[in-house]
This record gives sequence, C-alpha cells and structure tokens, in this order.
Amino acid sequence: MLVAVAALAVPASAVGLGPLRKEGVTDGPAKAFYLTLINPYAGRESFRIYAIGVDDENPAGRVRLPAAQLQVAGERTRRFVVIANDLAPGESYTFRICAERAEHSEGSIHARVCSRLTARRLARRG
Repeated sequence: MLVAVAALAVPASAVGLGPLRKEGVTDGPAKAFYLTLINPYAGRESFRIYAIGVDDENPAGRVRLPAAQLQVAGERTRRFVVIANDLAPGESYTFRICAERAEHSEGSIHARVCSRLTARRLARRG
C-alpha cells in the first residue's frame, strides 16, 4: 500500500499531443492535419514522432511526417503537419501519430501519447 501511495507522489510530466482525435475530409488523394506537440519539461527536449496503425504497432507507410524527431523548447509547444497520402475515392483511412521523449534516463517512466486521425476522401461523382 505504501508503494502505491509513493508512486502517486511522483510528478506525472509527460509529452502532450493534440488533438487526440481528429477527422478530415478531402476531395484529393492527400489530407493534411495539424498537430501540436507539448513539452511539459523545463528544458529543451527532443521527441520522437511516428505513425502506426490504428489497432497495432505496424508503421503507417502512407503517412508523411516532418521528421522522425522534433525539438521543443522547455514548457513550449510546437505545431507540425501530418499528411495521409494515396487516398482512394470514397476511402476512409485511420491511423495514429505517437510522440514520446527521444531519450529516457534510467529509472524514468517511458510514456507516449497518440492521436487517432481519420482521413476520408470523397467518392467520385457521375
């Protein structure tokens, strides 16, 4: 019981990412989303960002990110764009974008946050 109480006393600072869920519609083969990466730590940190499937850890190969790592100043945010590509007419494509600290010190808690994004392309008319 004492161990559980001690665990609750540890500050719960972790990377933030928003929005956590977003849907968008396009009439072309690609759809862009803006996400915001949040650094709750006092100093500049490097965060790893990556795209994976909605129900698994497999890479989402149709998603383009600005870089594999982004640096964010202490207690600041950084906005970045994510693009879902190769959308077929009438298709809905759902994936996750995840962020986590790039480096972990021993004894620190490894935490990540993921946004669930859905890109939908309108069907052709006529």
